[in-house]
Amino acid sequence: MHELVMVVSGWLTNYLAHSAVTLAMVGVGAWLGDRLLRRVGPQAQHRFWVAALLAGVALPLLPGSMLIDYISHADPSSAGGTVAVTYHMVAATTARWALTPLLSQMLAGAYLLTVLFSMARLLWRRRRTHAMVRRSAVLLLDAREHGRVESAARRLGVTAPEVRCSAELSGPVVLGLRRATLLVPEGFFAAETVEDIQIGRDGDVAAALAHECAHIARQDYAKNLFYECLAAVVAYHPASWRMRRRIAETRELVCDEQAADAMGDRPEYAAALLRLATSMAAPATRPFFTSATQAIGVFDADILEERVMRLTMDVPKVSKTQRIAMAVVAACAVLGGALTAAALSFDVMPAKDAATSAPTHEKIYKIGNGVTPPVLVHAVDAEFAKKAKDAKYQGVSIVSCVVDADGKPQYVHTIRKLGMGLDEKALEAVRQYKFDPGRRDGKPVAVAITIEVNFHIY
Repeated sequence: MHELVMVVSGWLTNYLAHSAVTLAMVGVGAWLGDRLLRRVGPQAQHRFWVAALLAGVALPLLPGSMLIDYISHADPSSAGGTVAVTYHMVAATTARWALTPLLSQMLAGAYLLTVLFSMARLLWRRRRTHAMVRRSAVLLLDAREHGRVESAARRLGVTAPEVRCSAELSGPVVLGLRRATLLVPEGFFAAETVEDIQIGRDGDVAAALAHECAHIARQDYAKNLFYECLAAVVAYHPASWRMRRRIAETRELVCDEQAADAMGDRPEYAAALLRLATSMAAPATRPFFTSATQAIGVFDADILEERVMRLTMDVPKVSKTQRIAMAVVAACAVLGGALTAAALSFDVMPAKDAATSAPTHEKIYKIGNGVTPPVLVHAVDAEFAKKAKDAKYQGVSIVSCVVDADGKPQYVHTIRKLGMGLDEKALEAVRQYKFDPGRRDGKPVAVAITIEVNFHIY
């Protein structure tokens, strides 16, 4: 049980460290890409931020050297030829940070608490959403009101949603995974006075319905639930907060574009948004309830000014070639951030073996500050595991060891595994290496190093 706790805490701490670096780099790249894509449109911006969130969560799961190794070496796996293994020795201090088991477990525990808290909050909001729906009542629409809903749904290419009325809302929201439900506040369809009709009450209702039907067409309720679950894994990081916010903001911009196009009058749609915002912000007994639920509302993300400006300003025409070029540059910005994070990657592992099994009579040094690295004088070719060779599987196995004052590798173990039996072959070869030992003040000393064993098929 203790060994399992050590393995799990080591893995979680490693992911925490890698994601902290990766999210920061990807976040910077996403910010630059977002600015480049402003002229392309909100759809491209939205997809870009979603891709950034996916990259920020998934990339830390990959070995740090995988991306760099994939890009810097051509893949010869389909070619014939012989099996070759190359070696590259690097300083251990650039690849590994050692933590005490207690500190590793504390960091892993804190990270798990953050994830559990985020998931619990998500479940709580979803429960409140279901409770709000249960407390609402099915709204019986007359022919005119039903025609409004049907018209908005037809324009956006969706099935008309079930319409329910809730006293807890001051604006319309949409929710539901299997079948969409539109929740509206009391009196949403009613034009109480002739003045309401004169100032465009019908247009306001049409704009709100078109916007909510755009959410239905895009399946935003389900997508938002998925993004929230994904973001919970990295909820501790400020970059993930920014990504979630920009995903919500660009989602509203995309729905505005679709709703305005469906209505055929962008300035009128923008004016309707302003009137709706004014009426919803007025003092009322009903709170705007969506902030504590998973429902998708017409004024989520709180960027009304940007939305109105996008709808009313003249957007320069961008050719298809320019769009592709901007998208490629933006993607390169995120990829550059990911590669930078991979280049700076390191392993954070509990220092259980190194701390307890090192000989008491010999101090272990790190390269630098007057300590020279050991020099490899004899290497043994590692064999390519049969199942890896048959599968044309290749990559890098990273081995850590201590080269003692006699030039012999000690405490040889894998710190970044490759699998398919190649790690065992790498360990067998490294144990047979011979070195000219590292030196300090001209005297041989024990030095910790890591060795990259590259398995490639040529």
